[in-house]
Amino acid sequence: MQWQEIKITTRPEALEPLTGFLMARGVNNVRIVDDAEMERFLIDHPLSWDYKEERKIYETYILFYVEKMDLAALERDLTTLAAEIDLGEWSISSGNVDEDDWLHEWKKTYKPFKIGNVVVKPVWEEYAATADEIIFTIDPGSVFGTGLHETTQLCVTILCENTKNISNCTVLDVGCGSGILGIIALLLGAKAVDACDLDANAVRIAEENAKLNKVENYSVFTGELANAPHKKYDIIVANIVADVLIGFMPLIPNYLSKTGQFIMSGIIDERLTDVHSALQAHNLIVVSEKNLNGWFALTAKTA
Repeated sequence: MQWQEIKITTRPEALEPLTGFLMARGVNNVRIVDDAEMERFLIDHPLSWDYKEERKIYETYILFYVEKMDLAALERDLTTLAAEIDLGEWSISSGNVDEDDWLHEWKKTYKPFKIGNVVVKPVWEEYAATADEIIFTIDPGSVFGTGLHETTQLCVTILCENTKNISNCTVLDVGCGSGILGIIALLLGAKAVDACDLDANAVRIAEENAKLNKVENYSVFTGELANAPHKKYDIIVANIVADVLIGFMPLIPNYLSKTGQFIMSGIIDERLTDVHSALQAHNLIVVSEKNLNGWFALTAKTA
């Protein structure tokens, strides 16, 4: 299958609002690339990674794939956005890529890595787990939900730290992408997971990753949080962006059990106060806060 590859270069501080801007236009799964950030990741997570030469020039950009997009309209919208927020010396480029060629290149660099006691392993790699390690196997496909980004690492870390609470609990994964968070919750002992994403392609890949990991009681659907089954969950996890989190915050109390936890990430420092205010406005209190390289993850519960 042919995809239109679109690359938007910007500054690191603009990644979160730019991601929210794209999501508002139906682009729900993007690959965020920060070369300096990646170099730090390789140093902190040396597990099975190939040697890479030191970079002299660092790039920060958002990469995403669509079947077709009006680039002229996108550039006009970005110009308007740049008048409101500082995108730095931004640029946009586009090209066509075959999915098989993309996967071939991706396989050259994507190796197993560890977050907490969870080893994230691409399907094409072999890995011998130790007794205390849990293996999550992933075929990222064209969605790019790989676990490399800080926001995903933060959510996985919180899930690992709450293994006792996860045991036999029900989980709702909002904006599931490739399914990494919900499936890892099941591998950690959750009883059942419902997941949703606005992108039907993401839903398809999440289903495939659930089969790869041989988990049961995993249900994923295309749609918004408002379309989720009308029941209470022990854990709600959402790795999205601040604007989207704030947007569906009024719905969270309808889905969170009295003793449940709402785990959220995708928040930059500049939006942290806004997210705190939205939580407070809907009778939710923050019980923990983590940050990694400028990204934040919060855990909240009903007040």
